Amino acid sequence: MKKTVMILSVLAFIANCCGQRASQEQNSGKVDSTEHSTKIKTTLRTMSDFEEWEEYQNYLKDEILKRKSNEILKESFLQEMYIRNVALVSNDSLFVTIPFNLHSFDCGAPDCYSTDVSFSFQLGDTLKFPKALPFKEHEHGCVPEEIKLSGIFQLQEQTDKHVIYHSTEHKRILVLFSNNVKGTTAYYFSESKQEKINGENIYGILEKDVDFLDSLNLFRSWVLTTNEYENFIK
Repeated sequence: MKKTVMILSVLAFIANCCGQRASQEQNSGKVDSTEHSTKIKTTLRTMSDFEEWEEYQNYLKDEILKRKSNEILKESFLQEMYIRNVALVSNDSLFVTIPFNLHSFDCGAPDCYSTDVSFSFQLGDTLKFPKALPFKEHEHGCVPEEIKLSGIFQLQEQTDKHVIYHSTEHKRILVLFSNNVKGTTAYYFSESKQEKINGENIYGILEKDVDFLDSLNLFRSWVLTTNEYENFIK
């Protein structure tokens, strides 16, 4: 009988110790998580520190840029895309993936499907867009079936304000802007009926009404249109 009581006491002691240890580990994890979260929050100023919302967003934009490591992109044509994590660098190559999920101009909210356009090329001492740019397109989401295609963009025009690529095979046009134009830095024309889009008419086209723009199958990206930079803080 005494032996049985002793065994039960030992088991109870072990169970109690394990329970205390598990509780300590859980509490320790919570403390670490809280401290880590606090550190992240205290590294950035809050909206209450600013008088205007726009001033706060400009502050966040500058802070994000400071934390980026690639000096070439930080001062390049693709600076805004770099800030928004659309343009990334790995080793000596640049990778860009733009989720075009605004397929109409009647609403600023993302559609339930996306037309992702991606491309990459080597990044040297300076950013230089290639004349021939292989690309991939992936349409997915609430569509009957996913669509994937690949092709080659041909550089049609490049200035310090815009870059225009055409794919004759797939009737695609990609326009990149160095600064926000109509609230974005990229447009994508899918199966466009427009024979040619260039620097002389692209800005005029964007002044047309919504129905005309929709008839051109002109897509935008929410990531590149939102003006809330807190979305891009890692």
